[in-house]
Amino acid sequence: MNNDSKISPLGISFLSTFLYRSFYIIGLFNLIISISKNDSIFSVILGSIFGLILVKCYFYINDKMPSKNIFEKINASFPKAIAKVFIFILILLFILISSYILYNLSLFINYNLLNDINILPIGILLVLSCVYLSSKGINTITRTSGIFIFILIFLVIISLIALLNYSNPVNLYPLLTNKFFNIYEGSIYYSILSVTPLFLLLIIPKDKIECNNKYSKYMITAYIVNSVYVLISFILVISILGIKLTSILNYPDIIVLQKVSLLNFIERIEDIISFKFMFDGFLTIAVTIFYIKEGIISLFKIKPHNNIVIIPGLIILIISIYLSSLSLKMIIWLLLPILVIHFFLMLFIRKKT
Repeated sequence: MNNDSKISPLGISFLSTFLYRSFYIIGLFNLIISISKNDSIFSVILGSIFGLILVKCYFYINDKMPSKNIFEKINASFPKAIAKVFIFILILLFILISSYILYNLSLFINYNLLNDINILPIGILLVLSCVYLSSKGINTITRTSGIFIFILIFLVIISLIALLNYSNPVNLYPLLTNKFFNIYEGSIYYSILSVTPLFLLLIIPKDKIECNNKYSKYMITAYIVNSVYVLISFILVISILGIKLTSILNYPDIIVLQKVSLLNFIERIEDIISFKFMFDGFLTIAVTIFYIKEGIISLFKIKPHNNIVIIPGLIILIISIYLSSLSLKMIIWLLLPILVIHFFLMLFIRKKT
């Protein structure tokens, strides 16, 4: 493999930042708040620690058989029939999860930006964009995330500086009023929802990453920075709105952004800042489509072709239409089998290497 086809470890770490926050605006924030209330900040801290365990699992699988992607590793580690079942399950679950993200991302855009437009045209436009990006390959997706990350940093700095003026620490109290089980439950949900999408990146063989000795450092740094960012977001939203108001609003993160103005004369820039939330879902869907394309190639032993991305894109769009009643807690039950399959892969890949 020539060096031109290799992927920057920094680019993958940028992409991981968006994957970590796949579910943030479409339900994770509200779910943790509903479970842990004021103690949500402790759930985020504890969940970030638990999440490191999953990140280490990702690194372990990534380091083994470095020339192979996730599907090739499964085929090499299990009997043929079991490997096909595992690959099929992973494809199916990530299709359902991506459909859920697409539906809720379309709903978010409709609610905040295009409330006069039906969510179906929004979903079609998103899928077409993701399919196009996926057809260009994982290298292009990581480069796109590099562009998005600088926009994200700019938007985050603006929002944080502006919102600090409205923060009232009194609203954070009282703390530790919930049962420890609630904090623990919230932390488990947070770690699963934040880190499981990272396993999509196992579609990239480690050998395809240039300077892969720096890879782990960049990825851990991205994880820590993201965890700190999410923690600050929880603290700011609760300290501005109070826990009662935060608990009943659909998108409290967006509501607080309505307070932001630029240079005291440009108003309603929350519409611009809210784009930072759309990057997460958009890139996650794009990576998932690429992942599923590779899974289809592996499962059915067909010749690789970029046009295959149309198939998962179309399936994701169709299924998203019927997911209006699906809750985020149900999605967690779809994420658990993904983690279980990777756990078994950790056990069996060890014996093969």
